[in-house]
Amino acid sequence: MADGRQQFEELLQQFRDKAIDRRQFLTRASAAGLGAAASMAMLGVRPTFAQDSTPEATPERTPSTSGPGEVVQLLRDREEVRAELYAAFPPTEDAPQGGEYVNGDSTDITTTNALLGDNSPTNPVLGLAFEGLVGSSPVNGDYVPGLADSCELSADGLTLTYVLHEGVMFHDGTPLTTADVQLSYDAQASPDTGSAYTGSFTGAVASYQAVDERTFEVTLLDTYARVVAFGNTYAPIMPAHIWGDVAFADWAADAGSTGTDPSRVIGTGPFVFTEWQQGTSATFAKNAEYWDDVPNIDTFIFRVYPDSTAAVEAILAGEIDSFENPDAADIETIEAGGIEVQIYDTYSFGFYGYNMDPEKTPLFQQVEVRQALLYAIDRQSIIDNISLGYGVVANGSQPTLSVAYAPEEIETVYDYNPEMAVQLLEEAGWTLGEDGVRVNADGLRLAFEVMYSAGSAASDQQVAYMQDVWADIGVEMTPNPVDFSTVLVPTITETYDYDVALLGFNWDYSGDQTAMFGTTAYGAGFNFMRYSNTEYDELAAAANVEQDDEARRDLLIQASNIVNNDLPVAILNFRQDRFAINTERVQNYNANAYGGYLWSAVYTSIVE
Repeated sequence: MADGRQQFEELLQQFRDKAIDRRQFLTRASAAGLGAAASMAMLGVRPTFAQDSTPEATPERTPSTSGPGEVVQLLRDREEVRAELYAAFPPTEDAPQGGEYVNGDSTDITTTNALLGDNSPTNPVLGLAFEGLVGSSPVNGDYVPGLADSCELSADGLTLTYVLHEGVMFHDGTPLTTADVQLSYDAQASPDTGSAYTGSFTGAVASYQAVDERTFEVTLLDTYARVVAFGNTYAPIMPAHIWGDVAFADWAADAGSTGTDPSRVIGTGPFVFTEWQQGTSATFAKNAEYWDDVPNIDTFIFRVYPDSTAAVEAILAGEIDSFENPDAADIETIEAGGIEVQIYDTYSFGFYGYNMDPEKTPLFQQVEVRQALLYAIDRQSIIDNISLGYGVVANGSQPTLSVAYAPEEIETVYDYNPEMAVQLLEEAGWTLGEDGVRVNADGLRLAFEVMYSAGSAASDQQVAYMQDVWADIGVEMTPNPVDFSTVLVPTITETYDYDVALLGFNWDYSGDQTAMFGTTAYGAGFNFMRYSNTEYDELAAAANVEQDDEARRDLLIQASNIVNNDLPVAILNFRQDRFAINTERVQNYNANAYGGYLWSAVYTSIVE
């Protein structure tokens, strides 16, 4: 190990003399089998070798929660986080520069305004160009420094004080200041803007102000757990010099949101927006002046295909380099074509939501109806035969990576039981009519549409299966595949003119689900079902301010049980995501649930 020590000391001295940068230091150390020592050095800890008799301890990480009583720094040091990232995903030394990377998808983005994004692929794609005060670590999902270097929590647990990273520029060369944060928070807080996260934001934030050009204060309504405070106060930072004179009600129609004026699509991120041809592609160029790690590739293209089959054909033909979530049935074909498929657990789930607004439809007011429809579905069969094993049957509302995932503690388990489904419908007063469709005492037929995103063979199969099993219990369902961007999203966020909508959703590791199930999230979040339960609201609110991790987990599980019993949404599966990538042409691409499937685009390089 003496040779290792000497080699390490030489590398460390080169780094200190600025003969090599931190990326080269870590990659060379990793190649020499010294990755752990290099990471410790980047953390400011003297690494120890075999002959050391009194090795120093590795530093403890910042606790995940903190409460009132003392001033606490909530974000770890940026260099510590960077070292952790490089150690987990060592970047290639002297990586090839330039080239064009193309990612395919069967769904288009819906806006070029990051503050209005509320879905995948919109959020991850726009994340290439826009950033927030905090980011998410691809290593473990923890909140880490973003545009802010630090975030200090006051002794009373109510005030967050952010300090912006010095020298950050927007893509047009304008310096980032707290005036931009102020404008972005104003937009996030206003219901006129149309952000799906307004409800979460206003439900957590009492006030905010710019202290000076780099210091920004946010006062919370309560002493939230750290993960909740960051999640609910997040907002992509938009440039005040572009958006400051635009009324919030006009943001959605602005040329900066429709992509028709690229000069208005301005962020601070590693890539610069170039063009959006709706239904075809979105293009981003390398930001050579980026304040952090500069991308290796010159161009990132997000290309849209009419369906999953076309995207699979494109990656096999070499037209694209990657494709997010190909249908499970296509994975064998993709891998046979020499394409790698990365599989990983997620915070995601597939579900359908009932419209519980009686003014829109009276069909789903009875919990017995909502439960009966789920009992009639063999969810394990869907996973086995359509998803081909990529996922698990959902018990409760908390996905597999959540801190509150506890299937053994869920009170009501909706195992496949068509007899129970029939019994519940009969008890609720729905009897079979002459045409085989159930009717209630008012003569209302139990017949409705399921709206879902067109373009996925797996979704078509799933909806067709649901149609069949519901017909077996006297329910008439009509599939309604529609365009995701132009029909489905506006319907569930604006007009609410639907019966049932089949969707997917992605949480973060905090476990907070009030954005979908909280009463106030209707019209200002993702509660498109118009669900309301005061007991749920109280438990979720208590969980959000609970500082003890185990006590908070228990509250989240109780809240999940309420949602699972009420069933405003029927969660079919907790998903495993799949990412097809041509690793012969693309280097250093890693997809996971923590950073998202585009987090490593900065480190990606193309081998021609």
